[in-house]
Amino acid sequence: MPDMKDNLKGGIDSAADKAHEWTQEAARVAEKKLEEPKAGGKVEAVKESVQEVAAGASRLAGKATETAKEWAAAVGDAAVHAKDKAQEVVSTAADKAGDVGKELTTFIRRYPLQSLLVGFAAGFLTAQLVRRS
Repeated sequence: MPDMKDNLKGGIDSAADKAHEWTQEAARVAEKKLEEPKAGGKVEAVKESVQEVAAGASRLAGKATETAKEWAAAVGDAAVHAKDKAQEVVSTAADKAGDVGKELTTFIRRYPLQSLLVGFAAGFLTAQLVRRS
């Protein structure tokens, strides 16, 4: 489970880094286009708008990264909790099986002849059922 959690986090980090790189590249390309000599005031206004959009996209990518990391952590925590719960159930079942074995041993020691007769009867009935089918 920890490997899956680490892989998920790594993939999320990689995707966020790519989104951040693409946003920065788009801002650089837009900035280069706007640096070409054109009408002064309008170019500056457009340049500022592009920078604001790029900054907003970068913030959005950062928020998406954080949200994805939180989700990955929650999934990892749930997986660890499920594993712990499963181990607890298996441990409890093993303890119960051990208790049943001890009780059966005690019963057989206390009533050896009756236990032998029950064993023969169960074997006889099983043989009859197998023979008929």
